[in-house]
Amino acid sequence: MSAEATNEQSCAACGETFLVPSAERQFRRERGLPEPHECPVCRMTLRAARNSELIGLYQRSDALSFGESTLASDRNGSTGSSRPATRSNVTKQRYNTVCAACGSETQVPFIPRGDRPVYCRDCFNARKGR
Repeated sequence: MSAEATNEQSCAACGETFLVPSAERQFRRERGLPEPHECPVCRMTLRAARNSELIGLYQRSDALSFGESTLASDRNGSTGSSRPATRSNVTKQRYNTVCAACGSETQVPFIPRGDRPVYCRDCFNARKGR
C-alpha cells in the first residue's frame, strides 16, 4: 500500500496506531460521517457494548419461547417424548409499548427499538387501509 492510500491514526481508546484506508475515508465523507477515532478492534468492542442490551433481550425471548413450548407439551399430556415447537403450542412473548398515533398502551410481538414508530392494531390497520 502506498502512503497516500492510507493514513495512520492513534486510537483514542487504547492508544494503538491504526490505518484508515482512503476508500473508508471517501465512504465516510460521502455520507457525512466523522473520521474514526478508534481502531477497528475498539470500534467493534464499543459497537458490541451498545448492542449487548438488545442482543440480551432477543436471547432471553428465545429462551422463554423454548421454555414455554416445553411446558405446553407437558400440560398436553405428553408421555415424556419431546415434540418440536410449532405455532400452535408456543405462546409468543409480547412487549408493552405506547402507540405512536393515538397514545394508548398496546402490546406487540417484537421488541420496540425506539427508532421507528409503533402502532396499536387499530391505528396500524387504519394506516394500511384495512
